[in-house]
Amino acid sequence: MKSILSGPRAIPLAGAIPLAGAILVGLAATAGAQMPMGEITGDAETGKQLYYDHACYGCHGYTGETGHQMKLVGSGFLLNEQTFIIYLRLRAEQNPILPSETMPNYPENALSDNEAKDLYAYIRTFADNAPPLEEIPTLNAIIESAAEPYSP
Repeated sequence: MKSILSGPRAIPLAGAIPLAGAILVGLAATAGAQMPMGEITGDAETGKQLYYDHACYGCHGYTGETGHQMKLVGSGFLLNEQTFIIYLRLRAEQNPILPSETMPNYPENALSDNEAKDLYAYIRTFADNAPPLEEIPTLNAIIESAAEPYSP
């Protein structure tokens, strides 16, 4: 039987779809709210190498906030290690709720639970360094310009 996690916390794949739906509903309900983050048991240095080995930076950037895909900093999928692992396991063809054609699926034979925890530990070292919107001069100039009536 295929499962999402290994060991005593294994979740059969058939039962994972409703679980994934519940996680997504929970994440949507808490969007924008500060949620307490879970414990980190992985090794961030090992996770850093995995981040580069699996080319995560290609989509998520080197800081988790500059890539062309989902911003990792502040993501609800980083609430705890188990949520992160489930997210990695339920990508692409295994996730009919939110199919993705860009992020690969990471089954345990490609990334073990321990490696996923290491990757999680590294990603959790990322900080949100974006300035407040009101402190971005170019953005504010564009907004002010757009507020003015157009005259050819």
